[in-house]
Amino acid sequence: MKRIPIDKAQPGQILAEKLTRHDGVLLASQGAEITEGLLRMLARMNVDTVVIEEEESRTAEEVVEDFNRFTADLDSRFVRVEGQPILMALKKTMLFLAEKERDETLALISLPSDAETESAAAEAPPDSSSAPADKT
Repeated sequence: MKRIPIDKAQPGQILAEKLTRHDGVLLASQGAEITEGLLRMLARMNVDTVVIEEEESRTAEEVVEDFNRFTADLDSRFVRVEGQPILMALKKTMLFLAEKERDETLALISLPSDAETESAAAEAPPDSSSAPADKT
């Protein structure tokens, strides 16, 4: 999360916290996408800042490095309790969740941008399997 001045907010960013008026009326919910209209409304209401979700700025190598560091730390913390099934199940669960987070983050990093996707679609040859069959 990152608090930024309203004049730095851009359409397409995602609110990390709900926005309310001074009297508690909800202006925008957490997870809402910032639009031009929302920015105009917030400016009229003299809202100074918004809290947005930060974009993933780590590289795939950094994600893998962080995961490896976490698993090494996990191994060192559980080395003395290897004979205790409950604690080993806890370690296994923690490792599972860390792997899931790593995989989801890597998937987000490797997704092509919308512009790249549109460009690739424009350059791709037409798909003959979707063409109507010739009934002659």
